[in-house]
Amino acid sequence: MSDKPEIWPYDAGAFQEVNAGMRRRIFNGDNMSLCFWRIDPTTPRTPYAGHPENEQFGLIIAGQLEFRIGSEERKLLGPGDIYYAPTNMPHGDSRFIPDPHTGETWILDIFSPVREEYRGG
Repeated sequence: MSDKPEIWPYDAGAFQEVNAGMRRRIFNGDNMSLCFWRIDPTTPRTPYAGHPENEQFGLIIAGQLEFRIGSEERKLLGPGDIYYAPTNMPHGDSRFIPDPHTGETWILDIFSPVREEYRGG
């Protein structure tokens, strides 16, 4: 990065499909990564795992997320809800419930430090 500010306007065409029904757009700073997800409701459940190098926040923007974080108990989160997964804390086994207007679940994941596999988008 640089010491100049950056602005990225919303661009539906800039999302890349990385798994069936899961499209993302990645933004990296010097010390953190943002991943904006647009997820189709037909997406299979995600793995239940943690990130050994990163702590993670997740903000539900649209739709709902039903998942596990650090236990067998399932949690249901909706728009405006935030979760935090410390480094290596298992989370996932996610079910995505679409927003009636977008037809998708939108989630913003925030990682620190930068996820190295996210460099370059």
